[in-house]
Amino acid sequence: MTEDFKTFTSEEEVKFLWDRDNPEDPYTRDKKNIPDFYRLDNWVVRYKDGYVVGVAGWKDHGDFAVFGGMKAMAKNHPSGRGGDNAIALLNKRKELIGNKPKIAGFRPEKMDAEKWTNWNVDQGYVRAPDSFENVPEEWLEMFRERYGDHWGVMKFASWRNTITMGSWL
Repeated sequence: MTEDFKTFTSEEEVKFLWDRDNPEDPYTRDKKNIPDFYRLDNWVVRYKDGYVVGVAGWKDHGDFAVFGGMKAMAKNHPSGRGGDNAIALLNKRKELIGNKPKIAGFRPEKMDAEKWTNWNVDQGYVRAPDSFENVPEEWLEMFRERYGDHWGVMKFASWRNTITMGSWL
């Protein structure tokens, strides 16, 4: 199975690509219900054998980034292309953003919020921190108000960043 990633700056284009390849599970991130602080302007699409199997967005705010908008094909999808899509999308965004905090809300469409939050904590997110280096308090408060304790912040240094920047976290 071949896989590939491509980046985009248009959510509409990403929605079109997802819906084209996944008509049984339309992309439903409703812009009317998304607060201004959670507007995303960069997207990564994961392909397997030329089919879209996952999408995820982010917005770089300089000292930190906001992650969101993830939709991934289920593990048990009849096409056989499901599985490992969420982790692959998370890792690709971490690679693209590099060594800065990433903040995300955890409000899944198809699974229990506690289970999804715990999965994200297992991937390195600090759940609902009171403070976090390089993330302004007002951002933490906005996530706290919208997501309760179903959000988190992650700091990540990729091997590439470690070698080129000489920093270890």
